[in-house]
Amino acid sequence: MSLRSPRLFQPFRLGQLELRNRIVMPPMATRFSSEDGFVTEQLKDYYAARARGGVGLVIVEASCVDAPAGKGWQSQLMIDDDRFVRGLAELVHVVKEQGAKIAIQLHHAGSEARSSITGVQPVAPSPIPRPDREMPRELTTEEVSELVLRFATAAQRADSAGFDGVEIHGAHGYLVAQFLSSFFNKRSDVYGGGIERRARFLSEIIQRTKELVGREYPVWCRMNGREFGARAGLSTEEAQEVARMVQNAGADAINVSVMAYGVSPRTAPPMAQPPGNLVRFAEAIKSVVAIPVIAVGRMDAATAETVIEEGRADLIAIGRALIADPELPNKAASGKLDDIRPCIGCQTCLDCITTWHEPVRCVVNPAVGKERECAVQRADSPKKVFVVGGGPAGMEAARVSALRGHNVVLYDRGETLGGQLLLASIPPYKEVLETFANYQRTQLSRVGVKVELGQEVRAALVDEAKPDAVILATGMRLLVPQIPGVDRSNVVSALDVLAGKVEVGNKVAVIGAEVVGCETAEFLADKGKKVTLMRRGEDMATKLNPTSREHLLARLEAKGVTMLTGVQYQEITDEGVIITTRQAESQTVEADTIVLAAGSLPDTELHEALKGKVPELYPVGDCVEPRNIMSAVADGYLAALKI
Repeated sequence: MSLRSPRLFQPFRLGQLELRNRIVMPPMATRFSSEDGFVTEQLKDYYAARARGGVGLVIVEASCVDAPAGKGWQSQLMIDDDRFVRGLAELVHVVKEQGAKIAIQLHHAGSEARSSITGVQPVAPSPIPRPDREMPRELTTEEVSELVLRFATAAQRADSAGFDGVEIHGAHGYLVAQFLSSFFNKRSDVYGGGIERRARFLSEIIQRTKELVGREYPVWCRMNGREFGARAGLSTEEAQEVARMVQNAGADAINVSVMAYGVSPRTAPPMAQPPGNLVRFAEAIKSVVAIPVIAVGRMDAATAETVIEEGRADLIAIGRALIADPELPNKAASGKLDDIRPCIGCQTCLDCITTWHEPVRCVVNPAVGKERECAVQRADSPKKVFVVGGGPAGMEAARVSALRGHNVVLYDRGETLGGQLLLASIPPYKEVLETFANYQRTQLSRVGVKVELGQEVRAALVDEAKPDAVILATGMRLLVPQIPGVDRSNVVSALDVLAGKVEVGNKVAVIGAEVVGCETAEFLADKGKKVTLMRRGEDMATKLNPTSREHLLARLEAKGVTMLTGVQYQEITDEGVIITTRQAESQTVEADTIVLAAGSLPDTELHEALKGKVPELYPVGDCVEPRNIMSAVADGYLAALKI
């Protein structure tokens, strides 16, 4: 499959910059910097890989211009002092070596900062806190003018480090966006009031930056095309007026995003939202300015091409998809769309930064942040490798083993490769997992893996074939809870429900509320069933990453699923499930069908049988411990590197 036309890959001029194509890597925090904000080898390797993959412009992640007050998180990249320039110059060098242009985003956290990190009270246009933050201090008029200079001098450092341009971060609820917002900006001086005065801070930053670095040096901003939710303070019409003002101030482009305070559309759209769903906001900005406009929003190569062809934006920011596959531009340009490892929109990368406070990771790409140590190298001597199990762990193990030059045979007892991905892609909004499974199947064919389907592997087969290494990806088996009546005919498994193997009545009780139970409940609710979802624990879907969990639980509530926690199961009857509630009351949950989603256990039978019988034996994925797709893919990848 290939793109219809090459416009996405034609050179494009942004101010004085000649870009090799229209693909932009937007600024995305990584936490790969040192704790005090210096460039690291890890950070250089990460950005070099994306530049090598063919992107036209790399915009380096949000970099603090004013420490300590402006620092947003630990291990944030810093550009507030000359001592950071040397490392930034090294970063510039490795990116430019790969033929890409490179800019850096200048950032101040404002009231998003935390005194636990900065040691000082956060600052803001007005003393209005976010619900999950502390009270900020209002900046004086003189301090605002000083911050204008802080942004401009940071741009001077970027210029001296060799960056081709700078982006002012005026989006996503940080300081500049707070000035633009009628909700957060209640000032009565020249920086508050109508939109012209609220936009003065941003306009002055652009003007002062141009004065210090020269009119020809590319400077642009990222801004919200609109804000949503209870704390929204910028309408589409106001955003258009801001766009006109920054153009008049000398901006060379505008990078358009949105800010959503607890509602849709999300700033980083999840898998439940379609690709390109934020383009309409860039289009609205483009309609009122003559400078280039950058669109963003869960972009893939096909969507990006369509947006460019339709003239809805001039440049396309592809973010998470470049985390998933740094080679996306090169693959798309050469017509190899089927070889692009797809981003599944799971939000794990986002949660690493914002919730878990750790370096970014990717469910489908285990090499993120480990580009050097996890590079796939040819093995010294090819080996005969058996992989047992064709789920995500087994397919990844087989793919990487073959890339390293090994002779690989992949066995699976089923008739289709995919393992748990086949069922995981069935619940609402999970169809993208089938896209990832298709990618893995395609790659096995590309690298020459021999696939044996419908083959149950026993120890005798391995003894006879004598492989040098066996990778076991045999998965898991369902856990059947010890509840009286669990063997009744009205009891079925969640996996059989998703596979369409069983009929389900109108009233359904789901026992178990981790990911499988919750997604099965949503699947049944969408079919018009009256669903009660229960678990012994106090919280649901605890093994799902926080952002996806929030979305899933909100959908379950909106679809009328009854959710009960802290229950004890007494008995399953023909009428339903007798439980004891958290209030120690006996209750019958009426149900025609009881669905079991109470967990799973690793399938270790073949592992036990092969111990000591093959030179190299590597269990991976759920047969080690039932976990998630990210763990499965990483297990398979890393096991293949060991052979």
